[in-house]
Amino acid sequence: MALVEMLMSIGCGSLVLASVVTAGVALQRSMVAVEGYSIAEGDQLRVLDYVAMDCRRALSASVANNILTLTVPAYYDSGGNPVAPTFTSTWGIQYNSGSTVTISYYQIGSNFVRSVTVGSTATTTAIATNVSTFTVTPQDLTSSVSCSITFSPRFNYLPGPGPIAGTTVYCNTFLRNAGARQ
Repeated sequence: MALVEMLMSIGCGSLVLASVVTAGVALQRSMVAVEGYSIAEGDQLRVLDYVAMDCRRALSASVANNILTLTVPAYYDSGGNPVAPTFTSTWGIQYNSGSTVTISYYQIGSNFVRSVTVGSTATTTAIATNVSTFTVTPQDLTSSVSCSITFSPRFNYLPGPGPIAGTTVYCNTFLRNAGARQ
């Protein structure tokens, strides 16, 4: 083998190796971006599901300091067992002798939390992360609740802010139980 042939094979091998490394880095970044998108989409769907579920069950709703507070019937007893409903002539179906549970939704830092208060015991759970804003629109709280939540992008390919400002999801839910009691 001549020196020229050796230099040509090293040059070609270096080009192939550089292209494989570049493709590997690009695939890794793409995988991280897809994973971030999937996690963000899951968080968005979870928030919408929780808010819609609790609003549909709510007897009343209130908004103060951008905190959505809902009062729902106590469907479970203190032991966590489901309660059989009873029928009353005044209110129709009633759970747990009219006991209620207070559920609040609000933002703490970049987390979106759901706080469930039974009696004097509150349990707070973060149900989404990377939340930049949470806004509750105080409408007629006897019939519907509207809120919007903006999520920050999870994947940033630059040290500064990412290519988009965030994703905003909206929830407008009818308060079935509260409207029925009017």
